Amino acid sequence: MSEPIFHGDRPIQSENEDRFGFAALANRVAESLTTQAANKGFVFGLEGKWGSGKSSLLALTLLRLRGMNSAKVAAVEFRPWLIGDRDQLLSALFEDLAKAIAELQHAAGDATGATKLAANDVAEQVKSFARHLGPVGKLAGALGMFVPGASIAGELLEKIAAAAAEQADGPTLVAQKEKLAEALLDLNRRIVVAIDDVDRLEPKEVAELLRLVRSVADFPNVSYLLCYDATALSRAIETGTGVASGTAYLEKIVQTEVAVPRPESFALRRWFSSELQLFAECSEERIPYLQQVIDETGGRVLENPRAVVRILDSLRVYWPSLMGRVDLADLVWLRMIAVGSPNFYRWVEEYLVTFVALAGGRVHVSSEEREAMAKQMDEAMKLDGLDWEKHQFELERHLPGIQFQSFDKNKDERLFSRAKRASPSQDAKDKLLASPSHARLYFTLIDPPDGVTDLDITDLLAAARDGVNAVALLLINMGEQKGDTGATKVERLLDQLRYMEQDVLLGWPVEILIMGLSNAADELAKDASGDDWGYPRIWYLAKDLLRRLKVALPEERFDAALQALFQASTSLGFLTYLLRDETFGHGFFGNRPDPNERLTSRDGFDAVRATMLKRYSAVGLDQVMEEQRATSMLYAWSQAGGRDDLIELVVARASDEAWLLTFIQKLYGPRSTLSLDGLASFFKSPVSIIRRVYALLETDPEKQAARNIIHSIKSNIHLNNGDFESVLVEWEARESGREGGDAAAGPHEAP
Repeated sequence: MSEPIFHGDRPIQSENEDRFGFAALANRVAESLTTQAANKGFVFGLEGKWGSGKSSLLALTLLRLRGMNSAKVAAVEFRPWLIGDRDQLLSALFEDLAKAIAELQHAAGDATGATKLAANDVAEQVKSFARHLGPVGKLAGALGMFVPGASIAGELLEKIAAAAAEQADGPTLVAQKEKLAEALLDLNRRIVVAIDDVDRLEPKEVAELLRLVRSVADFPNVSYLLCYDATALSRAIETGTGVASGTAYLEKIVQTEVAVPRPESFALRRWFSSELQLFAECSEERIPYLQQVIDETGGRVLENPRAVVRILDSLRVYWPSLMGRVDLADLVWLRMIAVGSPNFYRWVEEYLVTFVALAGGRVHVSSEEREAMAKQMDEAMKLDGLDWEKHQFELERHLPGIQFQSFDKNKDERLFSRAKRASPSQDAKDKLLASPSHARLYFTLIDPPDGVTDLDITDLLAAARDGVNAVALLLINMGEQKGDTGATKVERLLDQLRYMEQDVLLGWPVEILIMGLSNAADELAKDASGDDWGYPRIWYLAKDLLRRLKVALPEERFDAALQALFQASTSLGFLTYLLRDETFGHGFFGNRPDPNERLTSRDGFDAVRATMLKRYSAVGLDQVMEEQRATSMLYAWSQAGGRDDLIELVVARASDEAWLLTFIQKLYGPRSTLSLDGLASFFKSPVSIIRRVYALLETDPEKQAARNIIHSIKSNIHLNNGDFESVLVEWEARESGREGGDAAAGPHEAP
């Protein structure tokens, strides 16, 4: 594998670079230009679409011309796009003709002296004719040639008079041109003027140039070789001259036109493959996918040599930075899309940004948003000549979340599908475009701050060798590295670990890793958004990893690791999150047990529950109330079987009015409300507590804490302006009935 060499958009410079047989055609063109009748000028056209290789064919033709007898043939490259106006255009062309004549003189030497004398005479005639054309250029500009509607008045008349005065003396232009034509005919040498990219000039410049080569400078022994895209040039002629048919106009200028041969698609793809192999490597198992990209997408995009060069140069830019960090097949596909389908490429980038955010749990994509993005996809594809029906399988191979069939005929479900196209861990392992940890790499050249690499996995395992604290510190540091979607590196890491293969996990120090993760969990959740009833994304990912480990590890090993977690982990908030899920999952509290939410067996849950109740008691009620997740911890303590003990602790402090109001405010959050059932988890008679708070508010309407509590209760029952007293009476009656008829209810049956 060699260092990448950029080709840019330069034409080939030698026959050794000729991959498509242009050299043979170049030889024929050169012969035609030098064997035409000498008594008049000749205009030859090389026609081809942009990127078809016109400039390369021209370069080989010039190479052939310059390889001929230099005393008989001179080749000139005229570059009109570097020239400002018509006067400069005339001057530059005749200067190039004079140089060509000088080259012929130099090549002929002094064998007879006749050639030198003839060349000198022609050079003088060229200079004289150019001097006389200068004022004509001014006159033409003054008369508004090719500018319809120009009027002659005032200052314009003065310009005409000045231009006419400059050419009043000496022979007429017609006489000058005839004399120059005779001199060129006597010289009996061929001059070829090559002009590339005629179609890229401004329309007015195109008109000037064509008039120049066909009328002003159509001399004997002088041939013009013009390169252009006929369609583009015809449009420019129509705009610049106002003629109805640019094609008909061009036919009057160009005597002979040859189309640049279009290389076969197979040859272009083979060229692309051979060049790619010089600087990029592909793993053996991914080679079939790469070849499919080159054949399928390349067959559509590699339509001319320029497209091949542009995509290869694009890869030469990207590959050195991304080598070993992305999949070559996906990268080649994406760069082909960027060059061949720019509108669709921009959509792909937007889709992947959203998908990465969705995979990290940072955004939610509604049905309306999904349908809107699908509509944008269809529009982008249409602009680039693509079609969903034809290219859906190609998209599915490279993009995540693509679905062929809609299960709801009333919805567009093609994007953001939850159906697994493959194992996410395999996508990450292969560094595919579909991997959320790698997608941004394909666009930015650098690792996004939240991107996970193989080195990060290595660092994690190295930290595990140093112990639990080292793992926790590493994960906390990763939590400070955020990507452009808001996700952190540690979230990306956990998301990737969730899909690790079982045989890999079996060999890892899982016990140290999950203890380190748990110890870091509360610190990682400090800046997490969400209310008291929703939990940080990092906790969800950590629990999902535990679910994966439960499946991957032997039961005894996993249960022992989980019990150790609840006994020793320092993150009481995260443990509370796990405990509440287990409490509801086993149906110990609530009436909707969910086996899918359980990490423990029933015996395991009882052990975990007992451990956590001891830990809450050891921490103490006041300290629990100071925790960031105090609300969840208080409810977990009560619902896991500690209600009676907790009620005693609350009763012991409830005589303190300020403490009571503070405690009750801990039972709901800014985006949640306080319910009667919620209060029942901490008070034997929640209605009496409500009456007490209500009485405090009646006594002191300015007591804000009491006002907030009553407002939250009213919001919970949607009572705006109703009679709150009648509600309290109804609750008291219900509470009395419960005490009389349901006194034996256990804590797990409490409302």
